Amino acid sequence: MLRVSVNSLSHPIAASVEVRHGRPTLLLNGVAQVPLLYALSDCPGARWSWEEVPARNISLFAAQGIRLFELNLYLEQLLDEDDLLDITLARRQIAGVLAQCPQGAIMLRLNVVAPLWWCARHPDECVGYADAVPYEPPAWGQRRLVGTDGERPLRASFASRVWQEWAARHLRDFCTQLAATPEGGALFGLHLANGLYGEWHQYGFLHHDPDTGSAATRSFQVWLAERYQTDAGLALAWQRPGARFDSARPPDSPARESADCGPLRDPRQRQDLIDYFTWLHTTTADALLDLAATVKKSWPRPIVTAAFQGYFYGQFGRNAAGSHLAIDRVLASPHLDCLCSPQSYAAQVRAMGGSGHARGILGSVRRAGKLWLDENDHGTFLVGCPWDKNFQTTREDDIAYLRRNALQPVLRGGGQWWYDFGMVAGTPSFAMYGNVGWWDDPKLAQEIAAIQRVAADRLSRPFVRPADTLVVHDPWSFCHTVARRWSLEGFKFGDQPPVGPDPFSARGMDGLMEGLFHSGLMFDDALIGELATMDLSPYRLIIFGTTPVLDKAQRQILAARVAASGRHIVLTGYAGWGDTCEVNAALATALSGIATASGETSAPTSRLQLDGATEEQVLEAPQHVPVYMAPESQVVGRWIDDRVSAAWRRSDDATWWAFAVAPTAPTVLQALGRRAGCHVLNDHNDVTTLGDGLLMVHTLEGGSRTLRLPDGPTLSVTLPPRSTTVFDATSGAPLLCD
Repeated sequence: MLRVSVNSLSHPIAASVEVRHGRPTLLLNGVAQVPLLYALSDCPGARWSWEEVPARNISLFAAQGIRLFELNLYLEQLLDEDDLLDITLARRQIAGVLAQCPQGAIMLRLNVVAPLWWCARHPDECVGYADAVPYEPPAWGQRRLVGTDGERPLRASFASRVWQEWAARHLRDFCTQLAATPEGGALFGLHLANGLYGEWHQYGFLHHDPDTGSAATRSFQVWLAERYQTDAGLALAWQRPGARFDSARPPDSPARESADCGPLRDPRQRQDLIDYFTWLHTTTADALLDLAATVKKSWPRPIVTAAFQGYFYGQFGRNAAGSHLAIDRVLASPHLDCLCSPQSYAAQVRAMGGSGHARGILGSVRRAGKLWLDENDHGTFLVGCPWDKNFQTTREDDIAYLRRNALQPVLRGGGQWWYDFGMVAGTPSFAMYGNVGWWDDPKLAQEIAAIQRVAADRLSRPFVRPADTLVVHDPWSFCHTVARRWSLEGFKFGDQPPVGPDPFSARGMDGLMEGLFHSGLMFDDALIGELATMDLSPYRLIIFGTTPVLDKAQRQILAARVAASGRHIVLTGYAGWGDTCEVNAALATALSGIATASGETSAPTSRLQLDGATEEQVLEAPQHVPVYMAPESQVVGRWIDDRVSAAWRRSDDATWWAFAVAPTAPTVLQALGRRAGCHVLNDHNDVTTLGDGLLMVHTLEGGSRTLRLPDGPTLSVTLPPRSTTVFDATSGAPLLCD
């Protein structure tokens, strides 16, 4: 078997994440590590490191040079019903890795969810649902402990102080006891998990409206009292005479699904909704950060903390109900080092020819000095995908997926782990094999070793991502926008729900992101709060994807810092229609200088045409839509009834664009970039990514390409169909190719 030479890891491990060479870098005992890990899943039959099939796959990845591993564990598995902690299982999990890779380093994904027996003893500390009664089916067999998370399970509320104190106490004991053992010396990180599938989402948020329980109600009332000080202050803010803190309640489902101006809530009528979602996400983030601080204080050596956090893209139109809107709060905290998520589950993202992109705003994570880690749970030809029985691929396709999925986050300053559900997906040939891991194939193993080498070669070089296009988002905006629950009727795990009543945000985030990956533009993304301080000089084109509410200070920053130096500023959807006090088209007009009005249409189809590029944007009917007034020479889009859906104007220091629906067609985005003077790497509809000194092209159709490196040669190459090719961005030399 191929073996790769890597730095030895000595135990005990002191771990940290620090910015080196311009990138957040994982350091173990002061030595930089490639942030590529192998992880066992949480499924029975595939979760214990010492068992036959998991042990083989740990050994397989170790042979390719992988030295970092992640394993699942639950507090529930370490406790008896007297609430006493026994860390034997944790020690055994770590020992199983060390038996296959003696110099390995382990991160434990520790799920701190309260057991069902705890919830039964503390019913007032549990999650409530606005539209349903909690229900937990009788347990039977070897079940996944996250198996009912997506329904309406009985779980402790994030807002419960009783649960928080319980979890912190056991976490302190866990850290103190494990750190004193030989196995604890091999631990470099704790990945704190809770919520739906351990990902810090509200339970059941796709189909239900959490959290309305007693613990949530008490916490919401305390938060309101701290915010408004007096009942009179609350009544004034909510425009509700007689409102009192002790009578405030989380909103019901009809209120959550109502809006006033298109998809937007008017704060003069629905400040209670805006406050509720602000509280919900602040409280969830604080619960996580408090536990991360507990780990930092309790572990006797430096240790890395991680969590599923920062989800923004691919949230099924349910960002307010279950996403992570308080990402700015999390990024500002010193207690959490790594943010993680699975790659977007949108079909077009995961398909051959799709981008395979992460769900977080990675530019912001990188600039905050945090390490981003993708969860790579893409099936392979060996056994398919356990939640998609129609999944099919080939060994050749899997090599293309391996390169794309593993290196996409690396090129943006992060890393990933291979999350192995293959062992529970079936057998490749029952007569010859038992269960196997997703990547247990000599060709795939060889590819993993090559990916590890390419990534390792970048560690000592400066990280550069030469973007001249910037996409700006405000996750908090989802407190102001409407969404609906997705019906359980016909639901299958892995399905993508319909967009719902706010197609504008969906296209301004998911559609725009995928289009940019295919446009050949070099882009980065940012949070709205970064615009006050970040260096904007590299950017020629700045696109506001989801920013419907801009306060006075943000408008001033946009006018003074952003709309300058001849930049092109693109406002999409309802950008700037709100200012935290009211919602109307006049606020958008004042922002861009393009006359904006409200419109109603039963056939909401917009047709864009820009420099020969076209896009037809079909929304679900009927819709309230933005409409513009502009000279014919400045019109680039019309609704089907001939009203203007996209226009531009030039000011003294910038060019302003307004699109009722965000452009998502790669050709239109490319035309916008060229108007702004942006560099175009690739004219074709391939996924083209530049970063960390690497150029990666993932293509469905293949063919002859001209690739224009901004600080290197122009490459004339022929790409195979269904392939991923990686080049050195300075010399143009191919590093990974078919």
